[in-house]
Amino acid sequence: MEQFLSNIFELGVMSLLLLIFLILLLIIIPGFFIWLALALLGKKRSIFKCGLANLVSLVASVVITSILSLIPLLAMISPLIFALIYLWVFKEILDLGWIYAILVVLISIACVMLLSIVFIILFSAFFKPPWIPGFGF
Repeated sequence: MEQFLSNIFELGVMSLLLLIFLILLLIIIPGFFIWLALALLGKKRSIFKCGLANLVSLVASVVITSILSLIPLLAMISPLIFALIYLWVFKEILDLGWIYAILVVLISIACVMLLSIVFIILFSAFFKPPWIPGFGF
């Protein structure tokens, strides 16, 4: 019985460590792209602060928009409300102006899109899905 409880405890600790690791990845990876966009615009912020700003902005936007979308007239403009809340929280945390906040978000989106195109090209050269005839190189 003691061994069983020890195994359960170890499993819980490993799960907690994995959760912490995944949350850190969730903060650092987007933070890198936002940091890169800020560096291109001449603003200096840490990668962790950029990622944390992204995470807080996203969570705040989702929660507030979810509540506001329950009101029928606001449900139609909820994507606009989401974008405005996201940009406002992002701008406040990173201490940017509206123009810089919009530019940073657009540049980071462009960086992610370019990186995904590179990955598509790389992985399509090595991986051919069997269900798509003629796919790949």
